[in-house]
Amino acid sequence: MELYGAWLENKIDFNGRRRYSSVSIWLPDDRFALEGEKLEREGCKLLAECILRPNAKNGAFDAEITRLMRTELIDSIDSVINDKRSLAGYRGAKIAYEGEPASELIQGTHEQAEQVTPESAYKAYRRMLERGHIEIYASGRSDFAESEKILSEVFTGIDRGKGGEICSLCAKPSALKPQPRYVTENFPMQQAITRMYFKAPDMDDRFANVLLGMILGGMTTSRFFENIREKQSLCYYCSSVTHRLSKELLVYSGIEPQNAERTQAAVFAEIDDVCRNGVTEEELERAKLEVIDGIPAVYDTVGGIANWYMGQLHDEEYITPEEYVEKIRAVTAERVRAVCKMYSPDTIFTLSGEEAGE
Repeated sequence: MELYGAWLENKIDFNGRRRYSSVSIWLPDDRFALEGEKLEREGCKLLAECILRPNAKNGAFDAEITRLMRTELIDSIDSVINDKRSLAGYRGAKIAYEGEPASELIQGTHEQAEQVTPESAYKAYRRMLERGHIEIYASGRSDFAESEKILSEVFTGIDRGKGGEICSLCAKPSALKPQPRYVTENFPMQQAITRMYFKAPDMDDRFANVLLGMILGGMTTSRFFENIREKQSLCYYCSSVTHRLSKELLVYSGIEPQNAERTQAAVFAEIDDVCRNGVTEEELERAKLEVIDGIPAVYDTVGGIANWYMGQLHDEEYITPEEYVEKIRAVTAERVRAVCKMYSPDTIFTLSGEEAGE
């Protein structure tokens, strides 16, 4: 309250294929302080205290708080399992990314959550501080010299040994299976959800890849929407997204169980058509506009700016939103076609209301 409603947040998520835990603080710039308070300095100290001085004694977190957080974690895992789309994503990922970090829920499993103790949680916390790769992002009007000084002093006091390396596995594309795997799992539900994973481990044209995902199923004028949903009425929705770090194209659709194979065949047909005949200039321009129109939103919040650069951690260099727009504008139809030809089916997963097996 003394920092004008500063907002502290902690979360776990995926950045590409790498799990991360973040602690963040948002607060007004010093120039808005009514009494000349140094908000950045005080906020940075508060953030450092939250990270480095948790409610713990003798190598263990508070037992009651740990119990409450364990219950909350288990509830979070249950919420994924009880939501059909999330469940399909989880079950499909276990097959598509077998042996990779992305094959598991961010929250972990029931069994892992139930085994957490005040001591094991504290040990994991210390391992992150001492061995984890740490990135510090700051965005706003300040030069953040004072924040850098405070946090440098704070982390200097931690013995980090040889830690801090980014997991090499997380920076690699997802491995393509020798043969595509088709799996259908039965679940008590009325409809079905199909997730189709295509991988291109050698693909290096990230900008053409973005536009390919938009043209196939990333906008309301996409091929999947117009040809599979509208013209053939095979699904409730059929969309696609590309992931540049794992170098994959994910197609996901909601369908009636009896339409699963026809929908999958229709998806294959659209991808094959792009490979053989390419995309039209009209499709390309619509996709470019769709992508470019969303870029200015990066500047809507300081968090958006930080997230923009955090998402480029594994890249050889950081690029600004403006540079990104120019690279998107430069993509040709032939580049989109070339990227599409590099993709191969890896996993076709269906969560279905009908009885079916692998």
